[in-house]
Amino acid sequence: MFYSEHVFWAHVRPEDTLLGYIETWLLYSLLAFVFLAIIGHFRVRTIWALFLAGAVFGWLTEGVIVQTTYDSLPLSISFTALSWHALLSVWIGWYAVRKAIQTSIGSTLKMAVIIGIFYGLWAIAWWSEPDQTIATPTEFALYTEITTLLLIASYWLFDRNITDFQVGRRTKIIAAVLLLVYFGVVTIPAAPIAIIVLPMLLLIAYGALRRNAQHENQPSLLADTTPARFKNYLALLAMPLTALVIYTFAYSQQFEWHVNRLVYLVTMPLGFLLLAVSLVKVWRNELRMLKGVSNEIS
Repeated sequence: MFYSEHVFWAHVRPEDTLLGYIETWLLYSLLAFVFLAIIGHFRVRTIWALFLAGAVFGWLTEGVIVQTTYDSLPLSISFTALSWHALLSVWIGWYAVRKAIQTSIGSTLKMAVIIGIFYGLWAIAWWSEPDQTIATPTEFALYTEITTLLLIASYWLFDRNITDFQVGRRTKIIAAVLLLVYFGVVTIPAAPIAIIVLPMLLLIAYGALRRNAQHENQPSLLADTTPARFKNYLALLAMPLTALVIYTFAYSQQFEWHVNRLVYLVTMPLGFLLLAVSLVKVWRNELRMLKGVSNEIS
């Protein structure tokens, strides 16, 4: 939720309420559960298989909960499901940041500063959007600090409990039914084409992930979690601090940079490219494994 919602919106909108945040958190909790279940079930270990799991997470978010996947087909297949959720929320937020935290405080600081630079520049883009409020530096600081502290708490709790994560058959069925009901009651009436597009996209990802599970001999990424020292987690506070420096400078100079256009032009095609590469990588990995087995038999 932090990377997919808080970083994306980068400010408190007029329509935001505490109840709305709680509802959004519950929806993301369901999607996160499905995402983690996919990683465990399909033995997702490589970054390429992880991107496919992130693609499913993105398509469920943008293709079920909201319907932006169908707004500007076919480009909307990538933005924001692949270009933001799979790339930024999963690859960077869920994988790279946690890996940095588990490595060292220095690696965490570097990662936090890089994300903070992007965060600060992205936040500026909302100033040029119609009907959007412009947060003051103080408001932006409060927003980013509170959400980052919640992020730090989530990383800390996650790393100390994920090894006990088990998904039973009944739980999988309940999660699937909840999404199917929402898809039928909300998504299809809002975007009828979803009944064709979403199953097609999920089927492509499922085929590759199923092959990955059949030929991956190592446990999933969930088994690699190592809790780090708490100071490593606190180093993530460099992220909102860096974002605030950039935001405050731009605010004082009254800059209006259309960073969103640049991000779209870069990440939208990049999402498609990474999807294609991930599918090829997972397929080739399977062929290499089959070839290795064949050589051993010979």
